[in-house]
Amino acid sequence: MGVGLLADRVAFVTGAARGIGRAIAERFVQEGASVVLGDVDSVALESAVGEMPPHGPVTSGATVDVTSEASLEAALEACLLRHGRVDVVVANAGILYLGHVLSTPLERWQRTLDVNLTGAFLTCQVFGRQLVKQGTGGRIILTSSLFGVRGGVENGAYSASKFGVIGLMQCLAAELAPYNILVNAVCPGQVDTDMMRTLFRERSVLRGESEAEVRSQLERRVPLGRLASVAEIADLYVFLASGLNRYVTGQSLVADGGWTVGPN
Repeated sequence: MGVGLLADRVAFVTGAARGIGRAIAERFVQEGASVVLGDVDSVALESAVGEMPPHGPVTSGATVDVTSEASLEAALEACLLRHGRVDVVVANAGILYLGHVLSTPLERWQRTLDVNLTGAFLTCQVFGRQLVKQGTGGRIILTSSLFGVRGGVENGAYSASKFGVIGLMQCLAAELAPYNILVNAVCPGQVDTDMMRTLFRERSVLRGESEAEVRSQLERRVPLGRLASVAEIADLYVFLASGLNRYVTGQSLVADGGWTVGPN
């Protein structure tokens, strides 16, 4: 028997080559899970797999396009061939397009929904069917966002997709509860990732401000006064995936440093 909150469990994580997804995979390995890292970027994926914690459980990578059902089915098959089962599924892959609704090109809108929402749907469908087939319960965790529970300027496509993720999660939680499959979402706020730093650059262009000014404005709006680290967010996924959680399902865990309640 392994050691850790996720000992002897098998997890599949999408968007795992960088950012929050990579941190989730790393924390899962630290807690004893065998992890299959999925990502569309095969080069970054290879690097991420090679840098997982040493001397831990088995880790491997699966190049996967979450907008393709066939690609996800191939990833599931690879997971089953290597491990024989899957216990935890994290639908984390996502992209961010920054822009006002009235000036958002249709192709950007569609691509954002394709990856963030349809990708989550297909991931949950393909791997959820396997969880039901196994008959031993399991966990599905989706990555939404602070902007999946409230809108905001310049976030139209992203926010719409992440609101959709929460609706999808709630429906799945109700449908899969009879199989003891717990389904939840994590809604990160401002997190120190490459995606967030890209947002700083794009917003600085849109607003004619420096990246430092954009970052400072965001940090001042967070009551805790800082961005979250990826490790702080990943810990929530460990809780939801572990035996510590036996009764929480259909919930959206917002980790925003107090953003939604505002400054004191």
